[in-house]
Amino acid sequence: MQAIKRFGELKLEQFMQGVNNNWLIFSPLPHSKQHSSGLDDSIIISATPTVEIIDADLDVKIDPQYVYTYSIATDNKLKIAFDKSTHLDKGSALDTLKYISITYELGNLVPNGNYYRVVVRNSLGEEVHRTNPLLLDQVDKVISTLDDTRDVSTSGYVRYEIERDYIVN
Repeated sequence: MQAIKRFGELKLEQFMQGVNNNWLIFSPLPHSKQHSSGLDDSIIISATPTVEIIDADLDVKIDPQYVYTYSIATDNKLKIAFDKSTHLDKGSALDTLKYISITYELGNLVPNGNYYRVVVRNSLGEEVHRTNPLLLDQVDKVISTLDDTRDVSTSGYVRYEIERDYIVN
């Protein structure tokens, strides 16, 4: 089975600056199968020329036929690298990538008891918060708390997604 996400739906963890390239590190792909190396070829990034590499090569000069290189290793974090001349800063890279989709293989999903996660997204569909596993009676409290404490001077709305918590085998 496969899943499809957009870069804009993933949570950015870090922006790295190297000698040749800059790269973005995203939180692990949700419910993704465990990767054994940076060369699984089980990830497809649409609408742009990309090639999979190993983590150690994130700062190696990128072959000109590709705009981006990416790596996903045993931590299941997606790392996408680009030449410094492609994007001058993190914001430019995120704006360009946010609508590009990633297709990947799901792992063997086993429900984690009666636990759920709350994923909070802004009006652009970007993840702004994700809870640890909670029981359903705790979910209501989290949503109420976030609604009551959210900065109302910020435009737009938030959307709550309640999803089952899984252990990925």
